[in-house]
Amino acid sequence: MDWGHLEYFLAVARTGSLSGAAKQLGVNHSTVARRLEKLEQQLNVRLFDRLNNGYRLTDDGLALKEHAAQLEREINQIQGVFSGSEAELRGTLKISKPSSGLLNLAPLLVAFHHRYPDINLVLSAGGERSEIARMEADVAIRLTNNPPEALVARKLGQLPINIFGNRAYLERAGTRSLDEYDWLVWHDDDSLLNMEPALKRNIPNARIVLRTDSYNELFEAVNAGMGVSLLSPLRFPKTHQLQAVSPALYQFDQGVWLLSHPDLRNRERIRVFRDFMIEQLGGALTKHWNT
Repeated sequence: MDWGHLEYFLAVARTGSLSGAAKQLGVNHSTVARRLEKLEQQLNVRLFDRLNNGYRLTDDGLALKEHAAQLEREINQIQGVFSGSEAELRGTLKISKPSSGLLNLAPLLVAFHHRYPDINLVLSAGGERSEIARMEADVAIRLTNNPPEALVARKLGQLPINIFGNRAYLERAGTRSLDEYDWLVWHDDDSLLNMEPALKRNIPNARIVLRTDSYNELFEAVNAGMGVSLLSPLRFPKTHQLQAVSPALYQFDQGVWLLSHPDLRNRERIRVFRDFMIEQLGGALTKHWNT
């Protein structure tokens, strides 16, 4: 039996609701419901009466609660034996980021290393959400508006994205409709980051002249005057030739999320990295939108 199912069961038993358990565990309420359903299927019993005002334990549920609570105490004792090494904040932390290059984590990782010098970082660039599910990464930073329900997801903020073009290109183009520009688009390994479908939904007749999986190549081509694209000013160098096209009108919604596996939520290395990213990256995103 998966201990994770029992953890979700105990959370519902103690809070009396899916929403209360979800808040306690830091997951979506549908994830809690799915875990409960799997546990009841495994045991072939009904653990709760689903009432209008919440969840009430059945007789089988009450019996399981007693055994699950005992198991929880034993697991906590085992974890306590090793809590010292976790509290020392040593070891390896595997981080996954989008492969497009849209997010530059280098300055943040430098600051994190200075604060926690004994945590060794392993950084991979990839778009697969299953990296976390397979525990090939401890934490992942993803650009999405629909984070996976099965993972612990914390929103860091909204990434600023606007239409940008080279100043000289825009001057030559003059005032024209968006579908008359030459468009450049990028896509990541994760289909959620494929710009083209989103662009075509808003500008069906957009003339796309370049497609690339490299955000850096996209930026260089736009900066050189090839056309316009959706770019984030957070990645612009100090000197560039870009200008936003009606920035007050064309702002695109893109969430930045930090994901981790539910079974790893209490690991100290993950906790301090999550808090650091909320403070640093989340703070930078908030500051941009407030200026």
